[in-house]
This record gives sequence, C-alpha cells and structure tokens, in this order.
Amino acid sequence: MRLIQSIITIIIITALLGCGSSKEELNMENETPESMLQRSANAYQNGNYEESVKLAQLLIDHFPTSDLHIEAQLLIAKDLGALEEYEKQFDLLLRILKENIIPEKVPSIYAQIAGFYENAARWNPGTVTSDSVDFQKAAEFYRKAVFYPNSEDNATKAMALYRMALTYAKLDDFETAGKAYQEVITTYPSSPYSTLARTKLTDPANTEELPLPAVTETQAAAVEEAAAPPMAPPEEVAPAEKTIEETAPEQIELPPGESGEEPSILDSLETIDQDDNMVPQEE
Repeated sequence: MRLIQSIITIIIITALLGCGSSKEELNMENETPESMLQRSANAYQNGNYEESVKLAQLLIDHFPTSDLHIEAQLLIAKDLGALEEYEKQFDLLLRILKENIIPEKVPSIYAQIAGFYENAARWNPGTVTSDSVDFQKAAEFYRKAVFYPNSEDNATKAMALYRMALTYAKLDDFETAGKAYQEVITTYPSSPYSTLARTKLTDPANTEELPLPAVTETQAAAVEEAAAPPMAPPEEVAPAEKTIEETAPEQIELPPGESGEEPSILDSLETIDQDDNMVPQEE
C-alpha cells in the first residue's frame, strides 16, 4: 500500500511539473532499471531536470519490483530542488524517510533534507547571522547522516561531514568547522571531500564553495570498501507525516582503535548542540 502511495505521489509531482505522460517516447524493450536510473542521472548532471524526473518516473512505472525505487525517488527530489520546487521536494523527502525500508539509504535522505535547509538559508532575506536557524538545522541533519548507524554509505557520510563543517563555518563556529574538516581527512582519506577539507583547514573561516575534484576508479573503490569508525547510534524516532521528531542523541563513547590511539574527535562533534530540537515544520 505504501509503495502504491509513493508511486501516486510521484506521478502527481510529475504532472505538476508538466512532464506529462510520455511512456511512448522511449522504447523500454531493452531497458533495465539500472539503465533507466543512469539515463535519469545523466539528464540531471546535464541540467535537464524535467527529463530526469520523467526517466526516473518511467523506472518506477515499468519496474515496480525494482530495488532502485529509493534511488529514483531521491533523484526526483534532487530534480525538484534544482527546479526550485522546494515544497514538493521537502514533502517527497519526508515521505521517503517515513516509508523507506532500506537503512543504507537513510544518510542520503538526511543529507538531502540538510541541503533543503541550506537552500532555505540562501533564499531567505538577510545576512548569514539572520539565517542561522536554517544553517543550524542543516548542520543537524548533516550530522544525522554522518552518525546514522545502520548504513555504510561512506561516500554520502564523507560529503555530509564536509558540508556540516562548511555549515558551521557559515555560523561563525570556526572551531567546530576545523574539527569537522580534520575528521573528514582522518576518517575518509580516500574521499574527494578530504581534498577539499585540506584546503579549508588552511582557513576554516572561508565559506567559499569549492569544486569537487575528479575521483579516480581507485579512490572510488577505496571509498566503497572503507569501513566507518565505530559509533554508537543517535536515538532515532520514526517521523510523522509532515514533521521529523527525534530526541537529542546521547553522548558517544568511542573505544580506542587497535593501536590504542585516542577516540576520534567525532565524539565531540556528535554531542554539539545536543539540546537543540531540530524539527522541520511544514511551511
């Protein structure tokens, strides 16, 4: 039933975007879920966001039993954000978070919600200081992505940790930003975000967006195989239909590694702002 609801929701979103019902425009005979997802991702990368939505929707329509539905819905959410359809994007992300049964994808969902708040801060009038609530919420959800315990999506976690550092820099908390940049380098050394973090460490107050360096096949394989450091999970509560209600995470005690080194500074990063109640509300 939930799957049907999700499909109906995405069909409505597609109609609202004016993509229409164009199943006849593409010969699906030789297509697979993987090829359709790749086509949709390529369209997104090329800035053809409506085409990307259309292709992701075709994947969902034609391959109802595929395990790539979450990826397709997350891609549609990214398209909606790029099209500045922020309310639809947020509603879709909340629905995916509520109905998702694949823990591996949760960091990606949290990271997109964090990105939503970063966009909100950018579009809201005023200075960085007046937009601090949105940046704080963004940092909170990036942190949730990093510390989500039931996923080893290290590529997303490295990105979220870097974005979390950059967000704290925008909040003028340069000490926390510096710690987070250092942790990207320490915990995810093979990630391209480690390269960006090294640059940022020279001046943590610099909030300029940096282009992501190209990733070699060796680096990609290393990121995929790298194990995340042992981290106790933050306390998770299932979200409501339109809000995400979660209690503050408990303090984490990280054991020393095999060589007896001190616990990772992720310990301190996990507990910052733990009294904040980061509950996104529907506009």
